[in-house]
Amino acid sequence: MNRVKLSVRVPMGQEVMIRRYAEARGLTRYQALSRVIEAGLGAVADAQTMAVSGNAGDDVMAAFEARLGVIEALLDRSLFTASAAYAYARRAALRGDGDADRTGSMIGEAAHSAYRRQRALAAEALS
Repeated sequence: MNRVKLSVRVPMGQEVMIRRYAEARGLTRYQALSRVIEAGLGAVADAQTMAVSGNAGDDVMAAFEARLGVIEALLDRSLFTASAAYAYARRAALRGDGDADRTGSMIGEAAHSAYRRQRALAAEALS
């Protein structure tokens, strides 16, 4: 690869950043400057590619929203499961009557009640 020598002037603040970058990685100042330029050119080229494709940002956001939806559903299901476990443990501790249907109904209502309380607390924390 042929190299071309360039003379570059940078503001003092950028020079300090380049020097710190070089020191942290055990490079000379000139090696660090070369890497900074390569990274900057790569970022510029990527930005141009994104601008040409037009909807790449939309695709990324759509994928992010889809994954976020899955995560929200998993968290919601986990909350319900924890609420049901709470209700079963509470019921076992109280040792109620032996009517299975009534016990199941009470446990279900207690789980839903605990679930609604936790959802309300989470919504309150977000606002």
